[in-house]
Amino acid sequence: MRHEIDTVAKRARLKPRKNPYWQGLAGGRGGLSLGYRKRASGAGAWVAKVVVRGDRMEERIGIADDHDAARDAITYRAAAAACLEWGARQQTILHRSSELGRRGAAPTVRTAVEEYCAARARRSKEGGANAKSRLERHVLSDIAFADLKLASLRSSSIEDWLSRLTEAETQKAMQVNGAAPMAASSINRLLNDLRAALNACALRRRRELPAHVFQEIKFGTKAVEGTSQARRQLLSDDQTRAAIQAAYEVDEEGDFGRLVALLAATGARHSQVAALNVSDLQPDLGRVMMPGSKKGKRSVAKPPVAVPLSPDVLALLKPAVAGRDASAPLLERWALRQTGRAKWAPDHRRRWGPAYDVQRWWPTTVARAGIPADTVMYALRHSSIVRGLRSMLPVRLVAALHDTSVEMIEKHYAAFIVDVTEDLARRAVLSVSTVRLAA
Repeated sequence: MRHEIDTVAKRARLKPRKNPYWQGLAGGRGGLSLGYRKRASGAGAWVAKVVVRGDRMEERIGIADDHDAARDAITYRAAAAACLEWGARQQTILHRSSELGRRGAAPTVRTAVEEYCAARARRSKEGGANAKSRLERHVLSDIAFADLKLASLRSSSIEDWLSRLTEAETQKAMQVNGAAPMAASSINRLLNDLRAALNACALRRRRELPAHVFQEIKFGTKAVEGTSQARRQLLSDDQTRAAIQAAYEVDEEGDFGRLVALLAATGARHSQVAALNVSDLQPDLGRVMMPGSKKGKRSVAKPPVAVPLSPDVLALLKPAVAGRDASAPLLERWALRQTGRAKWAPDHRRRWGPAYDVQRWWPTTVARAGIPADTVMYALRHSSIVRGLRSMLPVRLVAALHDTSVEMIEKHYAAFIVDVTEDLARRAVLSVSTVRLAA
């Protein structure tokens, strides 16, 4: 028996039931259908169904515009249009999976994260290990969110997942004395990784997904508010010199000292300094050719930037290049091998790895240098940027030397820019010393 569902009045006469009232839209019997699920109370819901060669797929479209519906309710005409669009996408999926000789699965948050982590691993030696760890721990562990189809993803889905995550992290912190809940900066790093994973998958499978999925991802992964002041720790020049001195003292080989000295002198990221080769140091020209970072999406690598170095910094680095091949890593450290129970011995020299490689030496360096105990190594970069601004270098030059944008400099170091521009403006103030007032 055919039931009419195209008007509010006709739907009001239907009896509530779990199975939707179906109305065929295309393909005849067993083709594409729009369904209306009548509830005992409240507005009903639109459901789409398609059957292709025995394969059946269903998807909820939205709330119907019944008498007591919410503002975001959908009319019959809009639901029919959405159903037709959805049906075309599903047939594309089924046809494609048939061509591949297997039944293709609709992309989910889980597949997006796994594909993203695999792509990161292929692109770099470090393999995005930190991002992979964050996503596996906080995203894939939430089964309901991880198994959500991208076609059904809404910004509210991401917000609900984030709410569950922050609540769980807060509860965990309350159970451990001295532990702190997840910081806003940590949440934002996680959201950045998730956004990149979802966008990459949505772009690849765009013909199978609704056009609005990119907007849902954008709004759902919007950065949370919070202070990032802890990540902008600043060291005075004396404190920076003390940190370099201490770094040499905690590592007799001088490997860690050279790393800290170069990070402090250039303000570069750890990954950039670790990627330097012997040929990148040019003592005769008093500079180092710093490679661009691997942040963002670039089809062509950024060209290296010439960063000036003082003669005393060059003197510290010269032992690292003496008699070595131009293609060899500029900065190396000893890799250890286990020789017995709790015993380790130097095995071979290798390039510095991810930023967490420094955890063996940095805490001791901080204590020996007498700088604040919570100082992070990234403070060397912040201090270098501020040093450039206080030296009245143009903001664009400071941004170029530190491989960042003018917008990021202005956003995070606005107070220092204001101080510098005030000093510059003070040089141009009008003097009225020659003006004499009548007695």
